[in-house]
Amino acid sequence: MDSPFFSPERCANLHNQLLEKATEHGLNVQIERTLLARFVDTAPEFAEYLSLHDLPLCRFLRLLDTTPPAVDGEVDLLTPFMYQPDPSTFWTDRVGHAPSFILLYGQNNENSRMDGGVYFDIQSCKAVWYSGDSPRFPPSDQWLPLEVVLQKALDAWAIGKFYWDTQAATARVRSWTQHDIDQSITAFHQLISSIEPRRPPEDDEAHPHPRLEPLDISTLVSFKMSAFAVGFLSTASRPSFPFVAPGIQVLTPFLLNQIYGTEASDSIRRSHWLGDEGNWPTLILSGINAVPHDISGSTDQNISSFEQNWGFGKFTINRQSGLYIIPDTSDSDLVRFVASSGRCDACEFRTPCRWAPPREPRLVEVFNHWTALVENGTWSVDADGVSTDHDWFTTHASVAKIALVL
Repeated sequence: MDSPFFSPERCANLHNQLLEKATEHGLNVQIERTLLARFVDTAPEFAEYLSLHDLPLCRFLRLLDTTPPAVDGEVDLLTPFMYQPDPSTFWTDRVGHAPSFILLYGQNNENSRMDGGVYFDIQSCKAVWYSGDSPRFPPSDQWLPLEVVLQKALDAWAIGKFYWDTQAATARVRSWTQHDIDQSITAFHQLISSIEPRRPPEDDEAHPHPRLEPLDISTLVSFKMSAFAVGFLSTASRPSFPFVAPGIQVLTPFLLNQIYGTEASDSIRRSHWLGDEGNWPTLILSGINAVPHDISGSTDQNISSFEQNWGFGKFTINRQSGLYIIPDTSDSDLVRFVASSGRCDACEFRTPCRWAPPREPRLVEVFNHWTALVENGTWSVDADGVSTDHDWFTTHASVAKIALVL
C-alpha cells in the first residue's frame, strides 16, 4: 500500500541525480542497479513475501543506481555527508528496539557510518537524520518525507554548497557561498523593514526610513573576523536606529573600535579557529552589556556553563554579549547568541535539524525568527528600534529558540 509521504519513483529519481553529481567527474565509474538483490541476499526473509516487489521500500531499492561495493564491502559516498545505501547495515544494534527503522544512508563524519545518518521507517515511509547522540529516536512528528531529505541534498549542489574537489577526487562541502551571504543580507534587511514602520513618524517625510552604508571592509579586516562575517558586514546596509532585537545593537565604526580594539592580541578567540583556517568566532551584533564576572556560582546551568572550559565564554570578546558567528568546517554562517546574563542557549533550535547532520542555527534563520517576533507583536518598538528589555532573552528563552523551517 502506497504512503502519501513516499513516492518510490520520485525519491529514486532524486537519489539517482545525487549519484550522478557524485560520480560525474570520476574515471571508469561503474553504475549498477543491484540494490534490491543485495537487500534480499542480506534479508532473505523478505523474499518470502509474495508481494515483495510491490512493497514501497523494495520498489524504491529496485530503481536506485549505485556504484559496486568494494571488495571489503565498503560503499561509496552519495553526498559529502552520507554514504550510498548498504543493505548489510540497514539493521544495526542501534535500531534493535525499532525493527521497522533501517539505516538507509550512513553518515560520513569522524564516527562510524553505522552510528547515524538518514533512517527510514518501513511502516510510515518517513525519514529522519539521527546522529545517535540520544538513546531515543526522534518522535514521529519530527520525521520527514524522504523526498525532502534528498531534495535538500540536491539543492546543496545547485547553490554550490557541495562541489567536486578535483585534487582529492571526491565531493566536498564549502563552508560558505555567496548564496549564504545573500540570504542573510535579505533576511537582515527584512528584519529592518519590519521594524521601520512600527517606529514613531520621523520629521523628514521625504526620507522616512533612511539606511546607512555597510561597514567599511578595510576597517573590518583590521580585526580578526571570519570571512563570512566580513562579507556580511561589508555588504549589509544598516538601519538609522540602533536596536534590531532586545538590547542588541547594530555595529558602528565607534562600537567596532570600542569592542574589538580593546581585545587582547593573545585572546583565545583570536588564537583559535572554529572550522577552516581564518574562521574566528566573530561578534556581528553587540549586546548592551558584557557578561558579569560573578556568574560561575549560578544555579542555572545554562548560565554557569559560560565559565566552563567547554563553555562559549572563552570565545567571546571581553565577555561581550551579542550575536556571534561560530563557523565550523561545513557551515561558516552558524551563530551563537550570548545574553548579558551569560545564557548562550536563547537562539538554539527547539528541535535538532532532521534533514542533515545536527548543527547550530544559520544567521538567516535567526533573522527570520526575529522578524516574526517583531511582526507578531512579541517585541515592542520605539524610535530606537526594538525597545523590549534585553532580559527578555533570559526570561523567555523558550520563545527565543528557533523552530525549524523546511
